[in-house]
Order: sequence, then C-alpha cells, then structure tokens
Amino acid sequence: MFEVDPDKPDVPALARIQLWLGVVCMIGSVVALLLAFSGYDWVNDVFAFAGALGAFCVALLFVGQAKILELQAVISARVKSRFAMEGMLRAGAPSAAASAEHKPAIIPQKQAERVIKVPEQQAREQGLRLK
Repeated sequence: MFEVDPDKPDVPALARIQLWLGVVCMIGSVVALLLAFSGYDWVNDVFAFAGALGAFCVALLFVGQAKILELQAVISARVKSRFAMEGMLRAGAPSAAASAEHKPAIIPQKQAERVIKVPEQQAREQGLRLK
C-alpha cells in the first residue's frame, strides 16, 4: 500500500539547489561587506557595499523561494493523504447521500453473433461450410 507521510515529504531538488544558492549568496554578501570596510586601495567602497546589499537581497529571494517550494511539497503530501483518507472512508461506509449519487456500473452484455446469409451455391463456390 502506498503511504504518504505528511510531516516528512521529499524536498524537491530545486528547493535544495535554491537553498544552497541562497547560502552562497549570503556568504558573498558578508565577504563584500568586509571588503567595503577593509580600506584597501583596490576596492571601491561604493560598489562593494552595493554588491553586499544586492547579494543579500538575492540570498533572501533564493532562500524564500526554497522554503516556499518545500512547503508546497508538505501541503501537497497532506492534501493527498487527506483525499486518500476521505476516499477510504467513503468506500468503507457509504452514506445515504453518497449512495443516491452513486450510479451502478454498466454491465457489459455479450455480443450476439452476426449472421450472414449467403446463398448455398455461392457458399459452395467459395468453400464455406454450413453449420
């Protein structure tokens, strides 16, 4: 039987990728901020600070999207398990309203054999046998 654990669904790969991209951007933001306040001559302070803010915003975007994808997997698993439980309850104990809506299945009828009438002379010419 297929079971879905609503509390521990599989996290989509895209969510894991976005989460790690967000972590890398967060680290890049910290490095750019440290470079902005380092005082080196070869570092432009304005661009380093702007890069730090930009990387921080991108990191928030990636982490937020990853968490949303993760929660979508949880919600999807819970909805599937809820519909499965409702289906099992409906199948186990049909109520009066459910039985009124339920239509009986169509019972397939055996097809009648086709009877083709062929004149006897034509049947003999073609080699057909009579029943």
